[in-house]
Order: sequence, then C-alpha cells, then structure tokens
Amino acid sequence: MPKRVAIIGTGPSGLAAIKSCLEVGLDPIAFEAAPWLGGLWKYDETEDRSCVPYSTITNTSKHVSCFSDFPMSIEWPNYLTCKKYLLYFQTYAKHFGLEERICFECKVTEVEPSSDFSQTGRWRVRYRDKKRNKDRVEEFDFVMVCSGINSDPRVPDIPGLVGFTGDVLHSRNYRTWTNFEGKKVVVLGLGNSAADIACELSQHASQVYLSVHTGTWVVSRLSGGGEPGDLKFLSRFVAALPKSWLAFLTRHLITKKLDVASFGLDVKEPPDKRCPIINDELPNRILTGSIQVRADIAEVQGNTVYLNDESKLEEIDAIIFATGYNFSFPFLSDKILCSKEKYIPLYKYVFPPNLKPSSLAIVGALRVNGPVPPLSEIQCRWAANVFAGKANLPDMQTMLDDVETRQNILEANTIPCCRSFHLVNFVEYFDELASFVGAKPDLWHLLRTDPQLALRCFFGPCLPAQFRLMGPGSWEGARDVIMGVQESRLYPLRTRKTGIKEKGAQTGSYFWLLVFLVAAIIYALMK
Repeated sequence: MPKRVAIIGTGPSGLAAIKSCLEVGLDPIAFEAAPWLGGLWKYDETEDRSCVPYSTITNTSKHVSCFSDFPMSIEWPNYLTCKKYLLYFQTYAKHFGLEERICFECKVTEVEPSSDFSQTGRWRVRYRDKKRNKDRVEEFDFVMVCSGINSDPRVPDIPGLVGFTGDVLHSRNYRTWTNFEGKKVVVLGLGNSAADIACELSQHASQVYLSVHTGTWVVSRLSGGGEPGDLKFLSRFVAALPKSWLAFLTRHLITKKLDVASFGLDVKEPPDKRCPIINDELPNRILTGSIQVRADIAEVQGNTVYLNDESKLEEIDAIIFATGYNFSFPFLSDKILCSKEKYIPLYKYVFPPNLKPSSLAIVGALRVNGPVPPLSEIQCRWAANVFAGKANLPDMQTMLDDVETRQNILEANTIPCCRSFHLVNFVEYFDELASFVGAKPDLWHLLRTDPQLALRCFFGPCLPAQFRLMGPGSWEGARDVIMGVQESRLYPLRTRKTGIKEKGAQTGSYFWLLVFLVAAIIYALMK
C-alpha cells in the first residue's frame, strides 16, 4: 500500500509536491484552506487572505518561472499578470490531474508527531473541514509543508502609531489603489512590494512618500536589446564567475543605467550583499515627483509623521507597511522545527535536521535571485525521493554542521535584514538539489553527444527544463524547450509585420558574453 503524504497548501509549491509524490508512487493528499488553488497568485478581495495586488506583474520571465516539464505557451507574453500566472498553475493542475488530490476549504490547524513517531515517523494532522463544519484528524507517513512564508506580517513598533488618525495596513492587505485616490500616503519599506505599491499609488494619490531605512539597487526586467534580464544573468557561466568579478560588473551595469545615490536610494553594500529590487517604473516616478524618497519613520503624532532625519510629513492619510514577513508555521510547534531567534534551521532549506526519522519537509521557504516555483519543484522532487526511499539523507550531525556552515556564510556575506532569510543562488541551489535526485545535467556528456545543447546549458539561461534532460523523471520535450527559448521570447512580440529582419538573438548573447569576458580580464589586470 502506498505511503500517504499530507501536503499543506496548494500554491505553486503544493502543486509541485502533489505531482512529485505521484511520480515516485506515493499517495499525496493536499489540504487547502481556500476554495481554490494557486496560493498568493489567486487575487481575492478578502483581507484575511494573502494574495498579490491586482496589478502585479511577475518579476521574472515566463522562461524561468515555469515548472521543468510544463513550459508556458510560446504565444504568452514574456512577463505575466497575476491572472495569467494563476491560469498557468490551473492548467498545470488540470493537465496532470492534481485537483482530485486536493481537499479544498480544509485548514490545517496542527501537525504533531504520532505516539509511535520514533519508530514510524508518522504524523497526526488536525484540520478544519469548513464545508462540513467539522474538525478532523488523520495520520500520515510524511508531511510536506507548502504554505509559504507570507502569512505572518512583520510590523515595526513605532511610537505614536496607535494614535495615528489615518489608515494603517500591511502590504499583505493591500489590493489596489482605489481607496487611496487623492490621498497622501507613506509606504514604509524598500523591497519589491514597497516599490510596486508606491509606483501604483503614485498615479492616483496626491503624493506618495517612500520611507526607507537605507537605499537599494534597482534593476529593470529588461537587459540590453530588450531581452529579459534573467535570460542573460541566470546562467551557469555567470554563476561560475569569481564573486568579486560578478559584484564589480553587476554594480557597473546597474549604475550605468541608474545612479541610485542621486535618486535618494544610495546604498553602501554591493549588489551581491543586498538583493536588488526589480522595478521598471520607480526611477521615472521619482523623477516626476509623484514619489518622494524620505528617511525612516521615527514616530507618529496625529496625522503627522516624524522622520529620523528630523524632517516631518504632515496631513498624512495612510501608512502602508511593506516590511516583509516573519517565518511562521502556526500549525507546527517551535520544538519540531527547533526555531532560532533569526531563522529556522533546515538542511538544504528543506529538512529539519533534528527530526529522526526525516519524514517532514519544508518547501518554498526561500529568498532567491530568481523565481521560486522551479526551485520549489526541485525541493519537492528531492523530498519525494527521500520519502520513497530512492534518495538518502546524511546523519544528523552532518546535517546540523551543514546548517551552521550555511548560516555562517550567510551572515558573513549579507546585510543584517537578509540573514533571517533562506537566501540562495538560483543556479547553484538548483544544481545542488538536482544532483541529489540524479537530474543535474552532465555537461561533459552533453559536450560529447550534443555539443550545441551543452553550450546552451552553460552559456544560455538556466531553464528548469535542463533538469528534465536526464535521470529519473526525464522528459523528451526538454531539449526543444532549451533550444527554442529565443523563439519563445520573440514570438509574442511579432504583433506587427515590419519587413525588418530581426536581430539574431544568439549574436546578441555572444556579443554580451564577449564584453563580459573582456571586462573581467581588464578588471583582473587592474588589481
């Protein structure tokens, strides 16, 4: 009889978990508190649910934001609205028959070890069946937590905030601009959400103030020639460059387009120590004056906001906290996860190292310089293989040592506000986990058997399809996806016949590569 797996949440991570379990012969049952799948990507007006704002556009292109064996249509645009991205996940679930494995409107309230956990590794899952208005308990052999990390809003303690006479909300509860038309709004924070909200409001509010503790690097979705930036920068070639070279070149490319200091966004740390934000509008909105970058909030008195640089903002109508989230899994006790003050220790950011047997996996609790869904998928494939006995984990001490080493590296190489995140490099982490399931592409083998494909895999974008070329779960369509990425990029842009021959995509890519190499050599000689 197949081992049962409880999957909590049916956003991108949960859907990948269901499919990964089915691929190795497990029996997955997914619990979803909402009446629908898709997680944050399902827009909903209900304030007690987390979702992306209505105007959200993906920060990463369709080419790298998909699952490994289900590419997006060549006809789809390079970047997606939240509605379009949700449609992708719905289509994925339908194509692989995943919905029949989902218990909708069933909210998990507690996950605890069974009485014989030390022998069996089994779990008791308590959940509220809203449709039947009943509390239920079931036992499972394994658990995959796929509920995400955007459930517990982080709100700073600001003196006088309780007495503020305007509206106060967290970005978790922000949906659209309609309630802020003609108002003066302070947006606190400088991540992707803060920038997106500020830019949208700046077109409707009377004035938007972006209150920041420090500046940041701002990058565009598009690189030179209008190509999605992730098609150039998320590659094995770039990941293989010395970190000092990459930091120097990244800083040069960013500052060549935008001098962040002159826009009030000055930042001391290099781009590799502070995750840049992706936003195409922010510099323009600052130039028009509709967004003013201001200092951090010191205190609030009535409708006046006092800032740390001794200036003040008067007659403020609303304050929006885009200050992120705390890692939180309310249905799991801290004893199970052995949570630290700043982070949750997880082996390779998936398995709690203190649990034996290793029958629980945390999926998608990542911050990354790229899209999360394909990394969640490779986490699921690895976890499913471990649960099915097809892959092994090291002993507890080895896992604990790895967790400590990774955290030490993170603390040594990032700013304090990033150290609580499970921050990973897209290409390196993808390769590492894929090697555990035998899905990492063997470039030397490909160089002998299919040299053109090997070069694409190294110099081209690190597409999720690369991890279906070989090994368990390989897919015959993977090569076509990799070789056809430039056609997929250009196809949706051909909405008007011009009679002008398109510039060869590969010519542009190799020119960029040559420039990169020359710059690296010059930098090395200058040292």
